[in-house]
Amino acid sequence: MTATAIAPSSPVTGAPTRILSVVRMHIANPIATLVVPWVVTLAIFAINLAIWLMVANAAGGVENLDEGAFQYNGGVSWIVFFMTVVAVQAMNLTFRFALGFSVTRHDFYLGSALYFVMLSLLYSTGITLLAGIERATDGWGVSGAFFAPWGLESEPLATVWLLYLMAMLLFFFLGAAVATVWVRWQAYGLYAFFIGLALLVVGGGWIITATESWAQVGEFFASTSLAGLALWTLPATVLSGVVGFLFLRKATPRA
Repeated sequence: MTATAIAPSSPVTGAPTRILSVVRMHIANPIATLVVPWVVTLAIFAINLAIWLMVANAAGGVENLDEGAFQYNGGVSWIVFFMTVVAVQAMNLTFRFALGFSVTRHDFYLGSALYFVMLSLLYSTGITLLAGIERATDGWGVSGAFFAPWGLESEPLATVWLLYLMAMLLFFFLGAAVATVWVRWQAYGLYAFFIGLALLVVGGGWIITATESWAQVGEFFASTSLAGLALWTLPATVLSGVVGFLFLRKATPRA
């Protein structure tokens, strides 16, 4: 009997299993991705609600305040932007660990992307449910709008959910792209990335100005529904996802 014949066969692990293993790696460290965002968001909400109650009490009741006095604030927007930080932390904390378990870069990125989609669904659904409670309680009893501010309180909850979902996905995959730049090129890569991003934004503004197209841009935003505007973020989300995938292909784990 040859050595080849007596050698134990290695179990074949399929790509879906490896991808789900990456998801489990992320879930194993839930503080940064599942706990901190909710704790900070609810703390900001509690502070806002306390301020609203104090102002309403000092005015002798909500009816003595201007209409919509508590409808405009950006407190909940922090969690959307923070998703970029969550993505950067999640990928950097698990990249070296995952490769040490023979997970390929391809599977690591797909597993991370799947986790980010799951988080986007979780957060957008949670915030939308809180927005529904906000409506049912007449803005927490003071006509406030924290989870659906700036006119969102009059939009269907499905639109609110879609808006948050698209925003979460955009900032998650932007964070994934930033994380892969850091993993592969460290600080100098980030400098180049953000300089390039700034040039794109400034260049786009310059083109719009040079072609005197600001009126058309304003008309587009005014005539497009919130759901439509939310869906327009998908190209940027997909581009960020592709950039992150390509950059990670040859990234080397660093201490």
